[in-house]
Amino acid sequence: MGVQGLQSYIEKSDFLKSHCFRESKLIIDGSNLYYNLYFRSSLDQVHCGDYKGFEEIVTLFFKNLKMCSIEPYVVLDGGDDVSGKKLDTNNARRQDKIKKANTVSRGGSGQILPIFVTDVFRQILRKLAVPFIQCLGEADWEVAALANEWNCPVLSNDSDFYIYSLKSGYLPIPHFQWREVRQNNYIPTKSYHVDTLCNAFKGMNKYHLPLFATILGNDVTKLDKSMFPNFSTRPGRRAQIHGLLIWLSQFRSPEEAIAALLRPLGEKAIHQGMEDAIYQGMEEYRLTPSSIAQFFRSGEPPRRPPGPLQNLPDWTLKPLAEGKLASIIIQILILRRDMMSIQVENFALTSSSKISQPIRQAMYGVLLCTRWQKVGDCSTFSGKDQQYNVEEYDRQGINLTSSMVPAVPPRRVTDLHLDSLWESPENVRLQILLDALCVSSAFNSLLIPANLQLVVYVTGFWLKHAQPEPTAKMFWALLINLVYGHLCREHQTEKEAGTVILRIKSLQHHNGETHLDLELAHAYCQWLSCLKDSYVLNQLLNHPVPEPELAWLYNGPLVHTIGHRLMRGVEPESLLAGASFAVDLYRNLQAAVKRNDPADNLRNVFPHLMSNKKDSANV
Repeated sequence: MGVQGLQSYIEKSDFLKSHCFRESKLIIDGSNLYYNLYFRSSLDQVHCGDYKGFEEIVTLFFKNLKMCSIEPYVVLDGGDDVSGKKLDTNNARRQDKIKKANTVSRGGSGQILPIFVTDVFRQILRKLAVPFIQCLGEADWEVAALANEWNCPVLSNDSDFYIYSLKSGYLPIPHFQWREVRQNNYIPTKSYHVDTLCNAFKGMNKYHLPLFATILGNDVTKLDKSMFPNFSTRPGRRAQIHGLLIWLSQFRSPEEAIAALLRPLGEKAIHQGMEDAIYQGMEEYRLTPSSIAQFFRSGEPPRRPPGPLQNLPDWTLKPLAEGKLASIIIQILILRRDMMSIQVENFALTSSSKISQPIRQAMYGVLLCTRWQKVGDCSTFSGKDQQYNVEEYDRQGINLTSSMVPAVPPRRVTDLHLDSLWESPENVRLQILLDALCVSSAFNSLLIPANLQLVVYVTGFWLKHAQPEPTAKMFWALLINLVYGHLCREHQTEKEAGTVILRIKSLQHHNGETHLDLELAHAYCQWLSCLKDSYVLNQLLNHPVPEPELAWLYNGPLVHTIGHRLMRGVEPESLLAGASFAVDLYRNLQAAVKRNDPADNLRNVFPHLMSNKKDSANV
């Protein structure tokens, strides 16, 4: 949630104490961690991401924890709040991100998280065997509850953790010097305990802090502060926070403080409404035993809390907890709502998410048009007779807008049921994916590495549907980037591959681009949108196509640099010269994309789709 102004107040006060951290469990607020690791590591945000660089940073982070005998347990946010309390707050934040992305696209500054950072982070955790769970909703409460149950600290950068009564304290990420492992194998950091804050205000106790946060206001609770007294005669947020703490410290209990706060509100209805809102806000900080501890112990997913989440199919709970299913399916199933990703693109054009809408519609169809519904004592199949719509939030220009988008049931599959989706034959699930990507049939995958098979389908879809139409050189640059990623992943120690890797890697360090090429940026944002939605659909269908390792698929600054080199007349295959298998892979990728376009539409998009080299063998 977050309490506005509290973090700054704590930072400027003497409430953080130096601490040598080692030999302990550590509960990590995963979403806060990957935001901080990405933004504090000078990684690309302008060209839609440097995922390999991000993987190196994350890997080093957990390596350093291991050196200090720290056992990390990562807790990730899942779906948005299904109660709808935070919709206005989330929409305001999304509108702000749209404006920031537009500013960045024009050469300004701003922090825009690339589209695949969350997915890449989950894949890295899995590769490193770091225990993690993806919650059904926001992770803050679960993080605090688990930390208290295991008597270990929390690592985050969320001001709510200054309010929770954590037995072993809270370690703010900005003060967690994980890069500076000391000789005695500890990480220098600063630690916070609620007792430190309470002791600074005589009479304050930790039970006052949830009331303190509720009065200040957070993402969920927004009270009409015009009815409250002025807690400080001095202006400014810091003075108000300090004054409120002094005011609260004069009361023996939160109940006494609430009574004093509401006493001037004469009208009973206003008084009762405000009192209910205050107690509801305080309840957000009341900790009970964690629901996720059993997952880390036995792998059993948490039980669904009462309410709308009871409508999730039983089989989804474990893959959701394991991060093997995207949490967006929760929003679609429960709220029929989908939030489009915000990228640094050409804001004078239609949103890059528009191109992949047919892929999302296929996903909506699988989720909404294949359910069994309980009516009395009988179960009936909702089938394809009823029209389902999903409210998509996207941008129009630089304004956040929403529109109703119809779910499209699977065309050639009639007996698919969501409650048994993963039990369906693989060829049935594959057909749904191929239909969504407008692919006529699966190709012979012997010549295309497993990590690139989904990308081949996605690239063909992108070439046929992107507006404005991609140029051949945009396509070639993308393929060279994919070949480069494959060489780094599979052939890094081979001499021939090393020559090509060094040649291409050097391009990134000699990038003379001073302004973002919006034509390239928009084209690649559309490709990434197609890849994102296809990746989620492939997950939902239990991977009829192998799941790609995302960190190797896209390097934004490199793709842009290669694109500019090709525009200046460099032959694409010259960048791969010296490694025959690299050239062969490049040609095979071209041929595979062409193979999935039997109507020859791609040849109409640009006549020289294939390079001036001969076509590869049949794919």
